[in-house]
Amino acid sequence: MLFEIKKILSLRIYELGGILFDVNGFKFNLHAEHPEAPLSPNYVDLRGIFRNCGMRKMIAGLMMPQVMEMRPDRLVDLPESATPLIATLSDMTGIEMISLRSEALKGEAKSHGAKKIINGDFTEGQTCLLIDDVVSSFAFTKFKAIPILRSLGLKLLPTVCVVIDREEGGKEKLAKEGFELKSLLGLHSDITEYCINASLIPEKIHRMSVKFAKAAKKYSLES
Repeated sequence: MLFEIKKILSLRIYELGGILFDVNGFKFNLHAEHPEAPLSPNYVDLRGIFRNCGMRKMIAGLMMPQVMEMRPDRLVDLPESATPLIATLSDMTGIEMISLRSEALKGEAKSHGAKKIINGDFTEGQTCLLIDDVVSSFAFTKFKAIPILRSLGLKLLPTVCVVIDREEGGKEKLAKEGFELKSLLGLHSDITEYCINASLIPEKIHRMSVKFAKAAKKYSLES
């Protein structure tokens, strides 16, 4: 992606509250197992971004060329954050989408109705592309989804697409399992840098970001 487009997208995501910066830091799931880890100075939540029509279309438009190049039979939505984005991508590309139910990702069984674990139409042997909003250090949701999809007879393309890579080990974890990560933005290399250069956040955030990213990646790749 061109430098200027990355800059515009990064700053717009920040302006609309898709990423929060705080020198007091945020705790993540990582801290439950590693309480000694430094706090993260940032928190990414793109739910509101994907409900903004202009932003959703812009992001889907930027992802569309990659999706069309791979041409999967189905786009796979990992609910529920990125669902509006993937629906827009489906409309733009003409590629049908399927959604893994949240119960399945939590290891739970639906106890009522048709008890489906996937919403949407598909057939065994079709290729599918995993798409999500963010990849974190452990890529938890992706690794929960992969065996479920394979058990249903779907063929996963060796690529995972996301809007933001937190650059904290998730890319390397996926690579070990044969998946290439394609992201529009890097949390530290793009968004944080652009916001600091625009004097939107203090320099201390950069130091905290580097410290947390190194720690998160270390714990991720050791597991």
